[in-house]
Amino acid sequence: MLEPAYTRASFEQNMAFPDRTLDAYVSARAGANTLMHDAMKTADDPEVVAENLIEAATAASPRRRYTCGKVARQVSVLRRFVPERMFDKSLRKQMRLPA
Repeated sequence: MLEPAYTRASFEQNMAFPDRTLDAYVSARAGANTLMHDAMKTADDPEVVAENLIEAATAASPRRRYTCGKVARQVSVLRRFVPERMFDKSLRKQMRLPA
C-alpha cells in the first residue's frame, strides 16, 4: 500500500462539480479548496510516489506499507506514538475543521 500525503498533481482538473450547489456547503467547499491550494505549495513531487511504487513492485520481499514523502512519514510516526485524541485534534486543526 502506498501512503502519500499531499502530492503535486492535476487532480483538481478532473473534479466533478454538482449541477446545483447547496448554500449549506458553500463555505465548506471554499475552505477545502483553499486548504488544497495552500497544501500544493509545499506538496511532494509525483516522482516521490513513483519511486516508492517502483521500489514496492520490484522488492523481493515488499513491505506492507510505503509512506511517500516527508509529511506522510511524519503522520505515520505521529499516528503510532501520539494518543488518538491528540492526533485527531491535530489533524482537524491541519484540515481547518472545527474542534
